[in-house]
Amino acid sequence: MNKAWLIRRVAMAFLTIIITIIISWVLIEYSPNSPANALLTNLRVTEASNPKFAQIYASELQFYNDLVPHGNPVIEAFNYIWQVLHGNLGLDVISEEPVTTIIATSLPWTIFIVSTSLLISFFLGIRVGQKMGYKRGSKVDSSLTTFFTLLRSIPLYISGALFLFILGFELHWFPTGGAYSASITPGLSLPFIVSVLYHAILPISTLTLANLAGWALHMRANTIYTLGEDYVSFAEIRGVRDKLIETKYVGRNALLPLYTSLIISIGFSFGGSVFVEEIFSYPGVGNLLYYAITNNDYTLEMGIFIIIITAVVVGVLLADLTYSLIDPRVRNE
Repeated sequence: MNKAWLIRRVAMAFLTIIITIIISWVLIEYSPNSPANALLTNLRVTEASNPKFAQIYASELQFYNDLVPHGNPVIEAFNYIWQVLHGNLGLDVISEEPVTTIIATSLPWTIFIVSTSLLISFFLGIRVGQKMGYKRGSKVDSSLTTFFTLLRSIPLYISGALFLFILGFELHWFPTGGAYSASITPGLSLPFIVSVLYHAILPISTLTLANLAGWALHMRANTIYTLGEDYVSFAEIRGVRDKLIETKYVGRNALLPLYTSLIISIGFSFGGSVFVEEIFSYPGVGNLLYYAITNNDYTLEMGIFIIIITAVVVGVLLADLTYSLIDPRVRNE
């Protein structure tokens, strides 16, 4: 691998993270509905009618101004980036706890359900999609294509709400919220692990179904395209075994375009699924982001955005660096 290209690519990734964080910070900090403006509006509305609540808003506004001093926007932006580079995401506006501590408690739950569902849907989807591509035009292919197309058109929050209502509230087969039973002490014990898996079944199933259709249809299209390549026809003429053609000649090359999508999806998984975690009351980053947005919690919002931005950019960088390992043509170039 070219060392100059590697240095340039890493530098571009770092610069992308910095610029994206600055843009996000400016959009939140200087928007009409910024935390300071919201607190100031609440203060003005309640100041005359309810002095007690006005005092609370005034103290929150003072805390916010102490937390994020206003001055030259350029200096503020660079100061914020400097703090971020040192691992300091600030204090939560509402709880006054470190943002890194709050995110650290929710991130493992999000990584667990989103990554698990993503890997299950990916490997199952590429296998089913490859079989659909081989049987293109058949009744099985037509039926599965119609099914996955309809499945892909169903919004995530609709399927999650149906799972919760039918399997949770009506049949009582699965819990309706939380990450584990409140009666179980967290730790590396069998009851705790079983409880965690039991509570994660519905969120993982919802995310798996939502992702499965996309992977299967994409793999089907890639398989059909790859089957028309000359090297596949030449391998069939040579008498290469069908199983070898399916795995080495077709499967591997049809999978290549999906590799980058998978790595990027893993990066986005750090942001969790807001709808699924909110529906199932799952204590992940997605639920935390929903809480931060609805409560105008500026520092917590930015902390989660930084985690998502960094994960996605690093994922794309890893995809670029490792793509040559699965595609020799890139390595030769």
